[in-house]
Amino acid sequence: MLVAALTNATNGIVISANVKGRPIVYCNPAFEQLTGYTRSEIVGHNCRFLQGEGTDPEAIHQMRTAFDAGAATELVVLNYKKSGMPFWNALNIGPIHNAQGTLTHFIGVQTDVTERIDLQKQLEQRAFTDVLTGLPNRAQFMHELERELGLVDRQGHLALGFVDLDDFKSVNDTYGHKAGDELLIQVAARLRGVVRGADLVARLAGDEFVLLLRQTASRDVLEQIGSRTLDTFQRPFVLDAATVTVHASLGFVQHVAGEHAAALLERADHCMYAAKHQGKNSFVTD
Repeated sequence: MLVAALTNATNGIVISANVKGRPIVYCNPAFEQLTGYTRSEIVGHNCRFLQGEGTDPEAIHQMRTAFDAGAATELVVLNYKKSGMPFWNALNIGPIHNAQGTLTHFIGVQTDVTERIDLQKQLEQRAFTDVLTGLPNRAQFMHELERELGLVDRQGHLALGFVDLDDFKSVNDTYGHKAGDELLIQVAARLRGVVRGADLVARLAGDEFVLLLRQTASRDVLEQIGSRTLDTFQRPFVLDAATVTVHASLGFVQHVAGEHAAALLERADHCMYAAKHQGKNSFVTD
């Protein structure tokens, strides 16, 4: 009955010996189907053959720690089928002891949860992405900013740019909201081209964008990025309804020690408004 249960279980099941290398001594048909490997390719080998480039080292460490301690553990890990296709594997590992209490084997029950993880990632992506432009939204930006502020002492200087379009409302009023949306999409693309690879562009709301500028140690760098940002707005935007020229007002600030995220963002916002008051189509740094 026990053999029949293992053989007919829909979860992949392997049993490994608690000896050097912890080779697999048994696998059920569901494990063969799950991984694409045959029994002859599985038995005698350690389960690490399922690991690959994307497998999280922390997950590997968790498994090794459990094996070394003779303890049970549960985790979700990225594994790879024989074809090379990745899949998310919900893994439950348990120790097996003999009648004398000696740890002799481990049993691993494995389930493909790729659909669940993919759905979860999609929901997370929607929660942190601006639907219109595809940029990170305010929530994602604040998360990244808080994270960077926690690392700034170790990784170097941090700066912030605040971008607000000049007279964006007139585009909506004259050509309609569809044209306004087209403009915002093109602005997002241009701003991506302004920043460096390590930097982040996000849309806060409406026609407000922010630039998270990592490793920015001097005002000269801010001046360069400010100039490039203004330059990118000098070319007209070609929309379905019309070709329009829209400029922007910019505020750039460098982080100071002990400054929290909200204060840094507020300073950048104030600099942007200072640029608007001095005639728009300009930038102010602090």
